Amino acid sequence: MRWSRRGEWGPELFGGPRLRPEQWAPLEARIYTSDTEAVEQALEELTGFMDYFRQDMDGTPMTGVTDGQLAVVHSSVTDSFGRALLQVTFYAGGPVGQTSPDAFERLGKAASALVDELNAQGIQVQEIRWTEQPYVQRPF
Repeated sequence: MRWSRRGEWGPELFGGPRLRPEQWAPLEARIYTSDTEAVEQALEELTGFMDYFRQDMDGTPMTGVTDGQLAVVHSSVTDSFGRALLQVTFYAGGPVGQTSPDAFERLGKAASALVDELNAQGIQVQEIRWTEQPYVQRPF
């Protein structure tokens, strides 16, 4: 697994700006696997209890599932080398020091749960690239 660290991302103790209540902290996973359907099924098993949502974010429709504090969006895409992959983005809310668990704890738990589920089901994954994305305005 690879993790792309951004200096302005994360809890304030790591030097980043404080996440505000009206923002989400996004964490993107690009999952390279020969069986994207199996990964999608594992993701469905993890998020099956969440509510479906459709919102416009910066004029672009976004659909996924949410429990109110964590939202999950995924799609099948092709990278610049022509490899198929599953792109999963976790969006978490909850300012550091004001809520428990905060956004970054939620993202860590969601990322760990996904990796644990893939391992438990024996799904072959060549690579997962984790990328911290800039904070976004919370659409709901």
